[in-house]
Amino acid sequence: MNPKIKIIGKDSKGWSIDNDRFYHEKAVKGLNYSQAVTTWGADIIFNVWYSYILKKKFALLLRFKGNRKLINVITNDPEDNQTNLKLYESFTDYWVCANNKQKQFLLSQKVHENRIFSNPFYVDELIFKDFNLSKEELAKKLNLKVERIENKCIIGSFQRDSRGDDVLKSKWHKNPEQMIDVLKSLDASKFILLLAGPRRHFVINECRKHKIPYIFFGDESYIDKKKDDVSKNNISYEMINLLYNICDLYVLTSASEGGPKAVIEAGLTKTPILSTPVGFAPDLLDPLSICSTTDEFRQKIESMISNPNSVDDLIQKNYENVSKINNFDAYKQRIKHIIDSVSNE
Repeated sequence: MNPKIKIIGKDSKGWSIDNDRFYHEKAVKGLNYSQAVTTWGADIIFNVWYSYILKKKFALLLRFKGNRKLINVITNDPEDNQTNLKLYESFTDYWVCANNKQKQFLLSQKVHENRIFSNPFYVDELIFKDFNLSKEELAKKLNLKVERIENKCIIGSFQRDSRGDDVLKSKWHKNPEQMIDVLKSLDASKFILLLAGPRRHFVINECRKHKIPYIFFGDESYIDKKKDDVSKNNISYEMINLLYNICDLYVLTSASEGGPKAVIEAGLTKTPILSTPVGFAPDLLDPLSICSTTDEFRQKIESMISNPNSVDDLIQKNYENVSKINNFDAYKQRIKHIIDSVSNE
Protein backbone atom coordinates (compact mmCIF):
# COMPACT_ATOMS: atom_id res chain seq x y z
CA MET A 1 0.00 0.00 0.00
CA ASN A 2 1.23 3.50 -0.89
CA PRO A 3 -0.69 5.69 1.56
CA LYS A 4 -1.48 9.32 0.89
CA ILE A 5 0.21 11.44 3.54
CA LYS A 6 -0.76 14.92 4.69
CA ILE A 7 1.71 16.68 6.96
CA ILE A 8 0.33 19.49 9.11
CA GLY A 9 1.63 21.81 11.82
CA LYS A 10 3.09 25.30 11.44
CA ASP A 11 3.57 28.62 13.16
CA SER A 12 4.34 30.52 9.91
CA LYS A 13 7.24 32.39 11.52
CA GLY A 14 10.11 30.30 10.21
CA TRP A 15 10.79 28.85 13.66
CA SER A 16 11.27 25.33 14.90
CA ILE A 17 7.86 23.91 13.98
CA ASP A 18 8.07 25.23 10.43
CA ASN A 19 11.43 23.51 10.07
CA ASP A 20 10.02 20.27 11.47
CA ARG A 21 7.27 20.35 8.85
CA PHE A 22 9.75 21.16 6.07
CA TYR A 23 11.99 18.19 6.90
CA HIS A 24 9.05 15.81 7.37
CA GLU A 25 7.82 16.79 3.91
CA LYS A 26 11.32 16.44 2.47
CA ALA A 27 11.64 12.94 3.95
CA VAL A 28 8.20 11.87 2.73
CA LYS A 29 8.95 13.18 -0.75
CA GLY A 30 12.35 11.43 -0.76
CA LEU A 31 10.65 8.17 0.21
CA ASN A 32 8.25 8.52 -2.75
CA TYR A 33 5.07 8.49 -0.71
CA SER A 34 2.06 10.25 -2.16
CA GLN A 35 1.27 13.55 -0.47
CA ALA A 36 -2.40 14.47 -0.17
CA VAL A 37 -3.44 18.02 -1.01
CA THR A 38 -5.85 18.22 1.94
CA THR A 39 -6.37 16.34 5.19
CA TRP A 40 -9.66 15.02 3.80
CA GLY A 41 -7.81 13.25 1.00
CA ALA A 42 -5.20 11.67 3.27
CA ASP A 43 -4.89 8.13 4.57
CA ILE A 44 -2.40 9.28 7.20
CA ILE A 45 -2.32 12.72 8.81
CA PHE A 46 1.13 13.44 10.26
CA ASN A 47 0.86 16.35 12.71
CA VAL A 48 4.32 17.66 13.62
CA TRP A 49 3.02 19.85 16.47
CA TYR A 50 0.49 17.96 18.54
CA SER A 51 -1.38 21.00 19.90
CA TYR A 52 -1.89 22.25 16.32
CA ILE A 53 -4.66 19.69 15.79
CA LEU A 54 -6.78 21.50 18.39
CA LYS A 55 -7.32 24.43 16.04
CA LYS A 56 -10.97 25.03 15.17
CA LYS A 57 -10.41 24.29 11.49
CA PHE A 58 -9.80 20.61 12.35
CA ALA A 59 -12.89 20.16 14.55
CA LEU A 60 -15.01 18.68 11.74
CA LEU A 61 -12.17 16.43 10.61
CA LEU A 62 -11.71 15.01 14.10
CA ARG A 63 -15.43 14.39 14.36
CA PHE A 64 -15.54 12.55 11.03
CA LYS A 65 -12.02 11.12 10.95
CA GLY A 66 -13.18 7.76 9.63
CA ASN A 67 -10.36 5.39 8.74
CA ARG A 68 -7.75 8.13 8.53
CA LYS A 69 -4.84 7.57 10.89
CA LEU A 70 -3.65 10.53 12.93
CA ILE A 71 -0.01 10.61 14.06
CA ASN A 72 0.77 13.25 16.67
CA VAL A 73 4.32 14.42 17.39
CA ILE A 74 4.87 15.51 21.00
CA THR A 75 6.79 18.78 21.01
CA ASN A 76 7.21 19.44 24.72
CA ASP A 77 7.13 17.58 28.02
CA PRO A 78 3.65 15.97 28.16
CA GLU A 79 3.79 15.90 31.95
CA ASP A 80 3.33 19.68 31.77
CA ASN A 81 0.33 19.31 29.46
CA GLN A 82 -1.69 16.62 31.22
CA THR A 83 -4.91 18.63 31.03
CA ASN A 84 -5.13 18.12 27.27
CA LEU A 85 -3.56 14.67 27.14
CA LYS A 86 -6.86 12.79 27.56
CA LEU A 87 -8.37 14.96 24.84
CA TYR A 88 -5.47 14.20 22.48
CA GLU A 89 -5.66 10.53 23.32
CA SER A 90 -9.33 10.40 22.30
CA PHE A 91 -8.45 11.01 18.64
CA THR A 92 -4.73 10.15 18.36
CA ASP A 93 -3.95 6.82 16.70
CA TYR A 94 -0.16 6.97 17.11
CA TRP A 95 2.31 9.08 19.05
CA VAL A 96 5.83 10.13 18.10
CA CYS A 97 8.23 10.96 20.94
CA ALA A 98 11.43 12.97 20.66
CA ASN A 99 12.94 11.56 23.86
CA ASN A 100 12.76 8.65 26.25
CA LYS A 101 11.12 10.67 29.04
CA GLN A 102 8.11 11.39 26.80
CA LYS A 103 7.81 7.71 25.93
CA GLN A 104 7.99 6.59 29.55
CA PHE A 105 5.29 9.10 30.47
CA LEU A 106 2.94 7.79 27.77
CA LEU A 107 3.55 4.23 28.94
CA SER A 108 2.74 5.31 32.50
CA GLN A 109 -0.58 6.63 31.16
CA LYS A 110 -1.40 3.17 29.77
CA VAL A 111 -0.70 4.06 26.13
CA HIS A 112 0.28 0.80 24.45
CA GLU A 113 3.89 0.68 23.26
CA ASN A 114 2.75 -0.38 19.77
CA ARG A 115 1.22 3.06 19.39
CA ILE A 116 4.44 4.91 20.29
CA PHE A 117 7.32 5.69 17.96
CA SER A 118 10.61 7.46 18.67
CA ASN A 119 12.04 10.13 16.40
CA PRO A 120 14.30 12.85 17.88
CA PHE A 121 13.86 16.30 16.34
CA TYR A 122 16.07 16.80 13.31
CA VAL A 123 18.69 19.51 12.78
CA ASP A 124 20.25 19.96 9.34
CA GLU A 125 23.80 18.67 9.54
CA LEU A 126 24.63 20.50 6.30
CA ILE A 127 24.03 23.80 8.11
CA PHE A 128 25.25 23.06 11.62
CA LYS A 129 28.88 21.98 11.48
CA ASP A 130 32.35 22.71 12.80
CA PHE A 131 34.21 25.25 10.64
CA ASN A 132 37.52 24.72 12.45
CA LEU A 133 38.32 28.44 12.20
CA SER A 134 40.15 30.64 14.70
CA LYS A 135 38.22 33.00 16.97
CA GLU A 136 39.71 35.93 15.07
CA GLU A 137 38.41 34.58 11.74
CA LEU A 138 34.99 33.87 13.21
CA ALA A 139 34.82 37.27 14.91
CA LYS A 140 35.53 38.92 11.55
CA LYS A 141 32.72 36.97 9.88
CA LEU A 142 30.37 37.93 12.71
CA ASN A 143 31.56 41.54 12.86
CA LEU A 144 32.41 41.17 16.54
CA LYS A 145 35.19 43.20 18.13
CA VAL A 146 38.05 40.82 18.92
CA GLU A 147 39.08 42.81 22.00
CA ARG A 148 35.68 42.03 23.58
CA ILE A 149 36.39 38.28 23.52
CA GLU A 150 40.15 38.13 23.96
CA ASN A 151 41.24 35.84 26.82
CA LYS A 152 37.59 35.17 27.66
CA CYS A 153 35.59 31.98 27.86
CA ILE A 154 32.69 32.68 25.49
CA ILE A 155 29.50 31.19 26.91
CA GLY A 156 26.65 30.97 24.40
CA SER A 157 22.88 31.17 24.82
CA PHE A 158 20.61 31.48 21.77
CA GLN A 159 17.11 30.50 22.89
CA ARG A 160 14.07 32.72 23.39
CA ASP A 161 13.53 32.87 27.14
CA SER A 162 11.29 35.93 27.60
CA ARG A 163 7.52 35.62 27.34
CA GLY A 164 5.67 36.85 24.29
CA ASP A 165 2.87 38.46 26.31
CA ASP A 166 5.34 40.28 28.57
CA VAL A 167 8.92 40.40 27.37
CA LEU A 168 10.15 41.54 30.78
CA LYS A 169 9.13 38.20 32.30
CA SER A 170 10.87 34.88 31.75
CA LYS A 171 9.45 31.69 30.28
CA TRP A 172 9.32 29.32 33.23
CA HIS A 173 10.28 26.26 31.20
CA LYS A 174 13.40 27.95 29.80
CA ASN A 175 14.48 28.74 33.38
CA PRO A 176 16.91 31.59 32.59
CA GLU A 177 16.98 32.42 36.31
CA GLN A 178 19.28 29.47 36.88
CA MET A 179 21.64 30.58 34.14
CA ILE A 180 21.85 34.01 35.77
CA ASP A 181 22.56 32.38 39.14
CA VAL A 182 25.34 30.32 37.56
CA LEU A 183 26.93 33.34 35.87
CA LYS A 184 26.72 35.45 39.04
CA SER A 185 28.78 32.79 40.81
CA LEU A 186 31.64 32.96 38.29
CA ASP A 187 34.62 35.30 38.09
CA ALA A 188 33.31 37.99 35.70
CA SER A 189 36.81 38.73 34.41
CA LYS A 190 37.13 35.26 32.89
CA PHE A 191 34.05 34.93 30.70
CA ILE A 192 31.59 36.78 28.49
CA LEU A 193 28.03 35.72 27.72
CA LEU A 194 27.15 35.69 24.01
CA LEU A 195 23.41 36.18 23.47
CA ALA A 196 21.47 36.03 20.22
CA GLY A 197 17.91 35.77 19.00
CA PRO A 198 14.71 37.61 19.92
CA ARG A 199 13.04 37.91 23.33
CA ARG A 200 16.23 38.02 25.41
CA HIS A 201 14.89 40.94 27.47
CA PHE A 202 14.82 39.14 30.81
CA VAL A 203 18.38 37.83 30.57
CA ILE A 204 19.83 41.10 29.29
CA ASN A 205 18.15 43.10 32.05
CA GLU A 206 19.45 40.62 34.64
CA CYS A 207 22.95 40.87 33.17
CA ARG A 208 22.80 44.64 33.45
CA LYS A 209 21.49 44.44 37.01
CA HIS A 210 24.17 42.01 38.22
CA LYS A 211 27.02 43.37 36.04
CA ILE A 212 27.37 40.10 34.13
CA PRO A 213 29.52 40.74 31.02
CA TYR A 214 27.64 40.04 27.80
CA ILE A 215 27.46 40.68 24.06
CA PHE A 216 24.08 40.75 22.37
CA PHE A 217 24.20 39.81 18.70
CA GLY A 218 21.24 41.94 17.65
CA ASP A 219 19.55 45.30 18.00
CA GLU A 220 19.54 46.07 21.72
CA SER A 221 17.30 49.12 21.35
CA TYR A 222 14.24 46.86 21.61
CA ILE A 223 15.38 45.81 25.08
CA ASP A 224 15.86 49.46 26.06
CA LYS A 225 12.36 50.32 24.78
CA LYS A 226 10.83 47.15 26.31
CA LYS A 227 9.41 46.24 22.92
CA ASP A 228 8.96 42.79 21.42
CA ASP A 229 11.71 42.09 18.88
CA VAL A 230 10.39 38.74 17.67
CA SER A 231 10.21 39.95 14.07
CA LYS A 232 13.40 42.04 14.25
CA ASN A 233 16.15 40.05 15.98
CA ASN A 234 15.67 36.69 14.30
CA ILE A 235 18.88 35.52 12.66
CA SER A 236 19.57 32.87 10.05
CA TYR A 237 20.58 29.34 10.98
CA GLU A 238 23.82 29.90 9.07
CA MET A 239 24.60 32.82 11.37
CA ILE A 240 23.64 30.84 14.47
CA ASN A 241 26.03 28.14 13.30
CA LEU A 242 28.86 30.69 13.25
CA LEU A 243 27.90 31.80 16.75
CA TYR A 244 28.12 28.24 18.03
CA ASN A 245 31.53 27.92 16.41
CA ILE A 246 32.95 30.92 18.26
CA CYS A 247 31.66 29.73 21.65
CA ASP A 248 33.85 27.90 24.12
CA LEU A 249 30.76 26.60 25.90
CA TYR A 250 26.99 26.51 25.53
CA VAL A 251 24.92 26.57 28.72
CA LEU A 252 21.34 25.34 28.80
CA THR A 253 19.36 25.55 32.05
CA SER A 254 15.84 24.66 30.86
CA ALA A 255 13.39 23.14 33.33
CA SER A 256 11.14 21.51 30.71
CA GLU A 257 11.74 20.71 27.03
CA GLY A 258 10.75 18.40 24.22
CA GLY A 259 14.19 18.80 22.62
CA PRO A 260 15.88 21.14 22.87
CA LYS A 261 17.50 21.34 19.45
CA ALA A 262 20.38 23.29 20.99
CA VAL A 263 21.65 19.93 22.27
CA ILE A 264 21.99 18.65 18.70
CA GLU A 265 23.24 21.96 17.31
CA ALA A 266 26.01 22.13 19.90
CA GLY A 267 26.93 18.50 19.24
CA LEU A 268 27.16 18.97 15.48
CA THR A 269 29.24 22.16 15.77
CA LYS A 270 31.52 20.50 18.34
CA THR A 271 30.66 23.10 20.93
CA PRO A 272 31.02 21.92 24.54
CA ILE A 273 27.62 21.98 26.23
CA LEU A 274 26.38 21.76 29.79
CA SER A 275 22.67 21.08 30.17
CA THR A 276 20.06 20.27 32.74
CA PRO A 277 18.62 16.73 32.34
CA VAL A 278 15.66 17.84 30.20
CA GLY A 279 14.20 16.46 26.98
CA PHE A 280 16.66 14.38 25.00
CA ALA A 281 19.74 15.89 26.68
CA PRO A 282 20.23 12.73 28.83
CA ASP A 283 19.60 10.54 25.75
CA LEU A 284 22.19 12.23 23.52
CA LEU A 285 24.83 13.85 25.73
CA ASP A 286 27.65 12.28 27.68
CA PRO A 287 26.79 12.20 31.42
CA LEU A 288 29.57 14.72 32.07
CA SER A 289 27.54 17.29 30.10
CA ILE A 290 24.55 16.96 32.44
CA CYS A 291 24.19 19.29 35.43
CA SER A 292 21.37 19.05 37.96
CA THR A 293 22.27 21.95 40.26
CA THR A 294 23.61 25.48 40.00
CA ASP A 295 26.69 24.46 41.96
CA GLU A 296 27.37 21.61 39.54
CA PHE A 297 27.21 24.04 36.61
CA ARG A 298 29.59 26.40 38.41
CA GLN A 299 32.14 23.72 39.24
CA LYS A 300 32.21 22.31 35.71
CA ILE A 301 32.44 25.74 34.07
CA GLU A 302 35.30 26.78 36.36
CA SER A 303 37.09 23.53 35.52
CA MET A 304 36.63 24.12 31.78
CA ILE A 305 37.89 27.72 32.06
CA SER A 306 41.01 26.67 33.95
CA ASN A 307 41.70 23.69 31.68
CA PRO A 308 40.17 24.24 28.20
CA ASN A 309 41.72 21.06 26.76
CA SER A 310 39.84 18.94 29.28
CA VAL A 311 36.71 19.13 27.13
CA ASP A 312 38.23 17.52 24.01
CA ASP A 313 37.00 14.01 24.85
CA LEU A 314 33.59 15.35 25.85
CA ILE A 315 33.26 17.21 22.54
CA GLN A 316 34.07 14.07 20.55
CA LYS A 317 31.70 11.84 22.54
CA ASN A 318 28.81 14.27 22.16
CA TYR A 319 29.53 14.71 18.46
CA GLU A 320 29.53 10.96 17.88
CA ASN A 321 26.34 10.42 19.91
CA VAL A 322 24.48 13.19 18.12
CA SER A 323 25.76 12.39 14.60
CA LYS A 324 24.74 8.75 14.90
CA ILE A 325 21.09 9.76 15.37
CA ASN A 326 20.98 13.16 13.71
CA ASN A 327 21.69 12.65 10.03
CA PHE A 328 19.09 12.92 7.32
CA ASP A 329 19.34 9.32 6.14
CA ALA A 330 18.69 7.99 9.65
CA TYR A 331 15.88 10.51 10.17
CA LYS A 332 14.28 9.55 6.85
CA GLN A 333 14.40 5.87 7.74
CA ARG A 334 12.66 6.58 11.05
CA ILE A 335 9.91 8.40 9.15
CA LYS A 336 9.64 5.40 6.79
CA HIS A 337 9.35 2.98 9.72
CA ILE A 338 6.55 5.07 11.24
CA ILE A 339 4.52 5.39 8.04
CA ASP A 340 4.98 1.77 6.99
CA SER A 341 4.03 0.52 10.45
CA VAL A 342 0.91 2.69 10.53
CA SER A 343 -0.21 1.88 6.98
CA ASN A 344 0.21 -1.87 7.55
CA GLU A 345 -1.97 -1.93 10.67
